[in-house]
Amino acid sequence: MKKLHFYTSCSEKIGLLFEDKQCIDIFIDRQSKDAHLGSIYKGKIRNVDESIEAAFIDIGEKKVGFLPKSEVPFIKTNEKLSSYLTDGASIMVQVIKEPYQDKGPRLTANITFTGQRIIYLPKGNYVASSKKLTEELSDKWKRFLTDQLSANEGAILRTDIVNAETEEVLNELNNIRKKWRELDQKASQQKAPYFLFQYPMVPDQMLNQYQKEAFHDITFDERHTLQKMKATFPKLANKMRLRKDANQIAGKDINQWVFEAIQPVVRMQDGITLTVEQTEALTVIDIDSSKFTSRQNKQDTIFRINQRSVKYCVEEIRKRNISGIILIDFLKMGKKEEAFIVREIKKTLREDPIRTEVFGFTQLGLLEMTRKRERTGLSELLTNRASSMEPVLSLNTIGYQLERELFEWNRNTECLLLVLHPDLYIFFKEKLSENVLSKIQLELYYYTDESVQHYQIIRSGSKELIDQYRVDNPEIVIDKLL
Repeated sequence: MKKLHFYTSCSEKIGLLFEDKQCIDIFIDRQSKDAHLGSIYKGKIRNVDESIEAAFIDIGEKKVGFLPKSEVPFIKTNEKLSSYLTDGASIMVQVIKEPYQDKGPRLTANITFTGQRIIYLPKGNYVASSKKLTEELSDKWKRFLTDQLSANEGAILRTDIVNAETEEVLNELNNIRKKWRELDQKASQQKAPYFLFQYPMVPDQMLNQYQKEAFHDITFDERHTLQKMKATFPKLANKMRLRKDANQIAGKDINQWVFEAIQPVVRMQDGITLTVEQTEALTVIDIDSSKFTSRQNKQDTIFRINQRSVKYCVEEIRKRNISGIILIDFLKMGKKEEAFIVREIKKTLREDPIRTEVFGFTQLGLLEMTRKRERTGLSELLTNRASSMEPVLSLNTIGYQLERELFEWNRNTECLLLVLHPDLYIFFKEKLSENVLSKIQLELYYYTDESVQHYQIIRSGSKELIDQYRVDNPEIVIDKLL
């Protein structure tokens, strides 16, 4: 039984995917103009390097983007990149991999717009189809779309096209075309580098990624977002509803779900414990069974533990959005059992929409696999360092948590008095105050103190209570935050 829950009231948008009461994926969208997956820019060509067949593109962000020749659809294999791309010229590009450490974002000039039944490629110049479609259906729709597309346009058929009518597909194509033409017109009026468009990760990209799943429930905390998503994803509309308690999901609040997702030690109810250690080079997942009880013999018990751990490991990999090299330290077992575990983890990973590759067990008995990096991992996004052994929440993360807490207080109190660390106060004023001001009614008062780790709520209640605190503490300079 799968459920999706979205929290979009605050500046930081969050989506959580559940399966049988277990959170298995988390999307977090801070909606900045950073190089997020799917963002489209009018970029300026910094330089072209024929030795590596790639161009470096200035998109106006901190790191220069990397555009390989293979991602420029109008250049043939035997042609030089520099024949088409020259230093200082502009080109429209889209982020296909977010920046990581010292590496800038990976870009493509083959812009894509994802619809329900097709993926539109304004410069693709080809028509392809999902491998899940039958050859007969694929050929039918390829012929239809080829007749509708101009010489430079392209499309990819999605599996949802199976039961579609030609009029539905044509309407979708024309609607996406209209969006593209509007964006292309906007780009022609701007000087590179320029940010053009960002497809919201939450809820849009997350719903799009999982729209083929059979959901039991999809909940929202905002009515206008609910109505918008019903219109965008009509096949899922009957599963969508508004939550009664916006901040509570499956018995926990949003902050708790997010913080638990980056803890290094995960204890399962059956006594199995996972320890997840993320470093810059790789991620190691260690399996401990000291509290697991069984009446079977030792080898059978070990195999049973490893079988159960496959599901737990995949859940943590997806939920934390771990990418790159991953090593899993299963309990020691024989070659026959190792082969079974490899098959089992490959089977379980089929549910993961992000491409993974399982290489098998090393000579030291570690299962080795890789997972494609697309979105920023939770640990990197939420903490100050890549290693998760002692996760320290970043200033930004604390600020977004404070915003959510203020929205909760807004329901049942008149005034709040906060003490803020000066750095958090600056972040709040620059990044969050506009959204908070537009959506809450309570009065906020504050003072800053460098000795406070992040923030504390000193008083809550009536205006008279705050005024009395001022009288009792005349040495403290209290100002109105909102």
